[in-house]
Amino acid sequence: MSWLALTLVAFVCFVLVFFIKNRQLNHPALQYPYSLKAPLFSPAEHELLEMLQRTVGEQYLILPKVSVAEIVEITAVPRRAYWYQAHNRIVALRFDFVLCDKRELTPVCVVNLDDPDTEQDFMDRLCETVGLPQIRLTPEAAKSYTDVREAIESTLRD
Repeated sequence: MSWLALTLVAFVCFVLVFFIKNRQLNHPALQYPYSLKAPLFSPAEHELLEMLQRTVGEQYLILPKVSVAEIVEITAVPRRAYWYQAHNRIVALRFDFVLCDKRELTPVCVVNLDDPDTEQDFMDRLCETVGLPQIRLTPEAAKSYTDVREAIESTLRD
């Protein structure tokens, strides 16, 4: 009889824990655990965006924070595992700014701030592989109109 009572108590405890956990998981804060990030740009990115608008805003469309996966596609890969590996490598990366042709909306070049947190070597090789010119600016150079203008002109001239 004591085994039956002990089993019944254990079952009731299990059911209570199940309902409590289920109720917690259905809480609205856990269903949509999101909030708005503010500000959208770091101070250096904001300065660079303003500089790009003054420098080439009339000539090119400037798209900020574009996912690499939106611009670069993965070519034929012999196995699905390699495709997923290649996709996972680019899906989390982003270009700081993409300059696009205003008529065709095709990428002309990308502009990135030097950031020690990003995979700079990978991004350099990726841009070289797909034939997309990349301009990498230090935060100090991004504040100078002439430095930004010269970097863009020399990159697009090549």
